[in-house]
Amino acid sequence: MTTELAFFASLILAMISFPGFLVNIYVLFKLSTRKHPFSGFQKLCITKTIPNSIVCFTFLIWSTPLCAVQPKYEAIPRGLNVGFGQIAGWGAYILGPILQVFMSFNRFYVLYFPVSSMKVSRFPITNMAIIIALCIAVIYTVIGFPDHCGFVFDPDILSWRPEDFECALWLADFIFFSILSLSITSNSLNFATFLKLVSSRSVMQDTLHLIDMINCTILFKLNSAVWYQFMFLSVSFLSIHALDGSVMLYFHTEIHPKWCRKMVAPKSQTATVFVHRSKMSSMHPSD
Repeated sequence: MTTELAFFASLILAMISFPGFLVNIYVLFKLSTRKHPFSGFQKLCITKTIPNSIVCFTFLIWSTPLCAVQPKYEAIPRGLNVGFGQIAGWGAYILGPILQVFMSFNRFYVLYFPVSSMKVSRFPITNMAIIIALCIAVIYTVIGFPDHCGFVFDPDILSWRPEDFECALWLADFIFFSILSLSITSNSLNFATFLKLVSSRSVMQDTLHLIDMINCTILFKLNSAVWYQFMFLSVSFLSIHALDGSVMLYFHTEIHPKWCRKMVAPKSQTATVFVHRSKMSSMHPSD
């Protein structure tokens, strides 16, 4: 691998991770400081910016410098490498799809059981769902800390990878099938929702993680070149979390900066769809 490629890789990661982190933090701040009470859907959106921010921040302060400096893999402290890898690569990575399933279920339930949903809203279902999602994310994080089970960044290939041991490889497959199951569940709910309300946002968000899993388990094997694997492993992994924050910002028109609002047509189709969804979600102020 050439020095030029390493520099180019670090530049690409910085150009994606920095604005991605800023966008997700902006969405988190704007949504969390809106007038209370929050609907269940709004709580899920706020929580979803957290794993996105973690991944972007990890690439910014860890992966990007390692690509630029190019230390030997053996010289990198395993504790730090596995720590960043487990928190961002497995914990935050699984948290996003879990929250997306809950968001899809929220839309599905409100659409098909509107009367029942108003009665159930007295119980903090969304709060419980978020706690469960966070607990699962913590479990996925800690299972990689034992020796030979971690997820690490390797500057020699400019990408994240499981350690070269059976435990880590098995856990990587486990993550893949977890994401696949969550994506199927979420998109099944979205299809049912689609029959009543056309929405491109949910489908877009749900397929991001599935596309990345296909990239990092299948497509990257088609070419052994470092630049190719960098694109299908690191860039894909980072981009889905940066894009997810951008998708949320785009559809939450009420938190757009003033200069951005002037560029968006007030009666666009996407805005109309989101307004209807927001009204339905507001039926759960106590979730």
